[in-house]
Amino acid sequence: MNMNDFCKSLLKKHPLGVLYAVLLGGIAFFAAVPMFVPGMWAAALVDLVMAGILIALMLKNFIYTCHRPAVFPEKCTAWGMLLCANLLALIPAHDFPGSLSTAFAFTLLICAFVLYFSGRSMAAYSAIPAVWCCVFMPYHEEFMLLLSFPLRLSATVLSAGILKICGIGVVYSGTSLSLPDVEIAITDACSGINQLDAFLLIAFIAIQMLHKKILWKILHFAFIIPAIIIGNSLRIVLTVFLYHLWGEKVLQGSWHIALGYVQIILAFAIFLVIGKIFSESDRKPAEEQQ
Repeated sequence: MNMNDFCKSLLKKHPLGVLYAVLLGGIAFFAAVPMFVPGMWAAALVDLVMAGILIALMLKNFIYTCHRPAVFPEKCTAWGMLLCANLLALIPAHDFPGSLSTAFAFTLLICAFVLYFSGRSMAAYSAIPAVWCCVFMPYHEEFMLLLSFPLRLSATVLSAGILKICGIGVVYSGTSLSLPDVEIAITDACSGINQLDAFLLIAFIAIQMLHKKILWKILHFAFIIPAIIIGNSLRIVLTVFLYHLWGEKVLQGSWHIALGYVQIILAFAIFLVIGKIFSESDRKPAEEQQ
């Protein structure tokens, strides 16, 4: 189906879907505007592309789902969601994470609107794009900082365990590794958080290509964070081995940047291997039915 046929089919089967898409697209754009500053351009563009993909998938589901008006129980649920949105909006908004109440209120408002006019199936399809555009994008930096420490701590503990298994004496404290002749600090930049946006986007596209069933997509997507932690841990272990071979130059400059790319490659390779296992499990039931 080309773009022209896609638009005609959407306007014919679900004209309100265009309104939902424009609304979410506008929210995503204005949420990304504050990130159009030096050092944040890439994150803003990745977030916008992700929003566009989620909205496009929502519209695709609108086309292939039989549209029907919302029934009375769904309309009552929509009014209940609207009441919850009003209550959340009344909560005094302070700094993050308290200010999330307003973002979730706006998300509930959009989902209630879709539920009331288009039914529960359409509301379910619009939930993830609404959360991404209304909750994640406006608080992009806050969520990244929130995830940074757990990622660093997990990678530090795992890499220390691997090094001990390899016979290297190491002690970890917080997010630092102490070796006999050097101490390595795992900073925010080393946690993998800077690559998380791009990794989410690439992983999401890979999941759409690898799996057909929603369950396998969700399970595979849940392995994004573990894949990043394992990839970062292997990078730290590799850094220690290279340090013993070539000294302190591997801890800075081009060596450090190159090892950062190695982390991304390792994390994505691990993610794809997990996806291969899930895709094989996805194919077996279909083959048994045949």
